[in-house]
This record gives sequence, structure tokens and C-alpha cells, in this order.
Amino acid sequence: MAKREMQVVKYIGPAPFLAVCTYCNHQFKIPPDVTMTAADAAAFLQSEFDKHKCERMDESQNAVRIVREATEKPS
Repeated sequence: MAKREMQVVKYIGPAPFLAVCTYCNHQFKIPPDVTMTAADAAAFLQSEFDKHKCERMDESQNAVRIVREATEKPS
């Protein structure tokens, strides 16, 4: 089994905002209406990552997810 890690992919200033699981590509976001320090944001994302269960998609499912995320309206 491939190693499961969290990777931060977007920052707002010095604070992490968006992270993904490197195994299943699940996304973790800081809620837009919440203000946190950079350390609190990192801890929040890590906590969400630690709680999730990987459900790895096959290539066709992953392609659908990528298209859906690219075409949905930003939150």
C-alpha cells in the first residue's frame, strides 16, 4: 500500500488553507468563515486528515472528480 500523507496545496498568507491526501486525493479545507492562526489552521487540517478513511478511486472515477472540481463554483 502506498504511503498516506497530507500535503498542503494552497496557503492564504502564511496559513495553510487547502490540503489533500496523497493516497486518495481527498481534500481538506479551512472553513471560509473561520479565522485561525497559521498554527491552528495546520492543526485543524491535520486533525481532519487523521480522521478520514481513504477510499481510493480508480482512474475513471478520479478523472470525473477532477472535472467536477474544476467546473464547480468556488466557495
